[in-house]
Amino acid sequence: MGKKENGYPRALVAVAACLGCAFFGVTMFFWGAMLPSLGESIEGVQNLPWILTLGIIAGTIICGAVMDRYGYKALLIFSSLALALGLCGFIFCHSLWLFVVSAFLIGAGGGVLNSETIAIISDIYGDNLRGTMLSILGASYCIGSLLWTVICRVWSYDPMIPMQWSAAVIAVLSLAFIFIPFPKAKLTKEDKFSLIDSIKLFKYHILAVAGFLFFFQGVLEAVSANYSTSYYISAENGVGTSVALTSLIFMTVGMAIGRFTLPLCLKTAGKKVAMFLFMAIAFAGALVQYFLPSSAMGAFVSMTLLGFGIGVTAPVIFDYLGQVFKRHSGAAVSLSVVVAQVGMLVGNFLVGKMFLPSSVENGFPRYFPLVMCLMILAVCILFPFVAKASDSAKAKYKDL
Repeated sequence: MGKKENGYPRALVAVAACLGCAFFGVTMFFWGAMLPSLGESIEGVQNLPWILTLGIIAGTIICGAVMDRYGYKALLIFSSLALALGLCGFIFCHSLWLFVVSAFLIGAGGGVLNSETIAIISDIYGDNLRGTMLSILGASYCIGSLLWTVICRVWSYDPMIPMQWSAAVIAVLSLAFIFIPFPKAKLTKEDKFSLIDSIKLFKYHILAVAGFLFFFQGVLEAVSANYSTSYYISAENGVGTSVALTSLIFMTVGMAIGRFTLPLCLKTAGKKVAMFLFMAIAFAGALVQYFLPSSAMGAFVSMTLLGFGIGVTAPVIFDYLGQVFKRHSGAAVSLSVVVAQVGMLVGNFLVGKMFLPSSVENGFPRYFPLVMCLMILAVCILFPFVAKASDSAKAKYKDL
């Protein structure tokens, strides 16, 4: 864990990446934790979550080719500061258009942080440790989102307090990144590689199949987090709003436990066994949700199992991509994340139709867990093709 031949401290760089991923956890859970409080004090803020999503997608698209060409350090610092600045916008600004700008900054900063931290870990660790460290990185995301949720509940009477503290901590830590040497850019000025060139990476079978898988994974992650609460509330003799919202914490805890457990499973059983085992656990969670829609204990167990299971996909698939894409790892990661984000948007839109008043009257929410079962099956069907394409690409291409 000391310095590598090219002169950067791998352990410190990994810590910086984990902190950045924890910051992204704040981005993803920002609205869920703050919207109830902000909605009471800021008129029109309920219409802003899509701005944050748009920012995430924009940041993800832009950062891929940028970090491969210019390196990680400046981008990590500026994206973290953008997130902190966005939080400050909600603290100090009082007009709706400034809230729009702030929401976009939070999303863009988080979108960059998500892709960049994955690429950093993928680059600095070899094939033997990459999967393990990507699991720890994913657990850092869970810790960040969980801490954000907890402090927002503790200071629910004043939403400005958690934003003030979070903005200050993120700003200070991002400035501390200045003193950490990072890996140098993989591309030189002579390498002509534009945003259009990065999109052309989809011509490689491994990235196309992985992107297809990430689309269904994006749907799964989005609907499980965003509509499970609506499912429990709308069920006959539903568990109630408080229990439904608390179940989200169980999902985050389950995902953190799963990602801390994954390295041991990877070491003892390998990626293929781990993937199917964790997906089976997620499938079991969806079935518990289907058969016990009115049980508080069922809700907690279901969401824990779902979080535990679905958290395996990103570390495993990014490990496969990292084995193939060395020079263009940033672009490959960004493209995959964008496809997952598109899946999230599509999933939220289509599944949202199940919870319209007319759909609730006709009992369509009852079948919501079966949608998650179908997404899990789609991921499992596509996974062997990703593994096969990775093995083929490693043998065929030597300079990606």
